[in-house]
Amino acid sequence: MKKILGAGPAGLCAAINLAKGGEQVTVFEKRADVGLRFPANLQGIKYINDPREFMKEMGLGAKVDFRYFSKVIFGTRSRDIELDTGQHKKIPFVERGGRRSLEYALFKEAEKLGAAFRFNSREAPSACDIIAAGGSGCDFAALGGIYEDSDFPRDRLLVVFDDRYSPKGWYSYIFPISKDQIEFVNCVSQPHVPKLFALTNKAIRERKILRDFLGGKKKISAFGGSGTVRVPKTGYSGGKILIGEAAGFQDPFMGFGIKYALMSGKLCADAILQGKDYDALWRSAILPDMKKDLARRLPLSLFGDSVVEFFMRKHRNGAIVDISNAAPERFPLYWLIENLFFEAERLKFGLTGRW
Repeated sequence: MKKILGAGPAGLCAAINLAKGGEQVTVFEKRADVGLRFPANLQGIKYINDPREFMKEMGLGAKVDFRYFSKVIFGTRSRDIELDTGQHKKIPFVERGGRRSLEYALFKEAEKLGAAFRFNSREAPSACDIIAAGGSGCDFAALGGIYEDSDFPRDRLLVVFDDRYSPKGWYSYIFPISKDQIEFVNCVSQPHVPKLFALTNKAIRERKILRDFLGGKKKISAFGGSGTVRVPKTGYSGGKILIGEAAGFQDPFMGFGIKYALMSGKLCADAILQGKDYDALWRSAILPDMKKDLARRLPLSLFGDSVVEFFMRKHRNGAIVDISNAAPERFPLYWLIENLFFEAERLKFGLTGRW
């Protein structure tokens, strides 16, 4: 019997793969159901061109609906331009929260495989084998809302990098979630989290493109969340395996967490079923991407939106841009620079407690 604390994507992925491997699994969740951490909203999946193939690689057979955007309205401090990521670089999003969510699809798959669930449970971490709930701090946060009756184009995604509202290289975004509703979210990191509400309202008042699409529109719901980023020395704690955000597996560059959550859940199950070292598995599969994320975060955390302004300076309306390639491997001495930036960002976090 394996006990898992937390019925988010990481815990559910671990439960599915363990159940498929013949283990008896019980998942403990403090909420009354899966998918209640967030109200229904869309969240991006980090740089995955084919999320359905990725789901198969993670051992998941659940039917999940993905939405894709290739056209992006990209805002910097000084301008707004329309870009195209190309037909083969569409940005995938998946629904979180509610009965059409990623979590609910994974829950139904795990349940079908025989996993047991205990909702409204306050099971102690010490009584569980796998910890998939909660992080150890708040390194960045997001505040958002769902709006009706906006004339925002239904085939586009808007991303704005502007330090006046999302300091030090963080961002706000808008995308459509239905023919009648759009989602707006503003993201910041520490030490700006306490000012997030004021910064978000200021952005809607002052930034013209946000005011045009959101000003005077009906806000039907609000939501928020936070994330913890760590590069752990080990994925074990007191003999327990830590996965997802409990281990600190979050993207400090853009804030995406779903990919790392599913990967760590799968790696955890592999370690148990195959008798492998979990630390060796995540260091091989997850750490290289986290190093790249942290290397990219360093210049943004130091120089903010001026970095984005610099990289976007030559692009014009309609340009086709691979936005996932913010630090191209073909750049001379790329690997040396990446490792130097990674270690510098870790040192900065050690000294300041901020990414």
